[in-house]
Amino acid sequence: MASDSRCDVLVVEDHSIQCKEMAEYLRHAGLVVATAFDATTALAYATEFEPRVVVLDYNLPDMNGVQVAEALRALLPSTNILMMSGRIDGLSEETLTALGITVFLNKPVPLGPMRTAVLRLVRASQKGQEAAPQQSGWLTAGLGGTRR
Repeated sequence: MASDSRCDVLVVEDHSIQCKEMAEYLRHAGLVVATAFDATTALAYATEFEPRVVVLDYNLPDMNGVQVAEALRALLPSTNILMMSGRIDGLSEETLTALGITVFLNKPVPLGPMRTAVLRLVRASQKGQEAAPQQSGWLTAGLGGTRR
């Protein structure tokens, strides 16, 4: 793949309006963004565009976020993954940690804090740095809150 086809962010969200809104908000920050409305397309785009960050919905029509994150890890081990969901039945903090999920976002996704987190991860990736350090517990400060 040519390096000029790499994107900064891949937004994976099955609700097209939400997906487009998040993508446009990130584009306004100067990021190159691709979008996918299902897991199959997301995995194809991940291979094609090698995103630095993936903003991944947990509930997709063809796979769940854990399955997609596992596949992404196999394809792109250093890509940062931010998972988001309004419903996370059965999803544990241990699972997220094992998958290397950098940030968890509760829906509705707060766009400002999401953009801040994505920008931080993209910049670190561009400098060749590792992903942001793993937080102890679920991310706070408006990005996810504490899981109970």
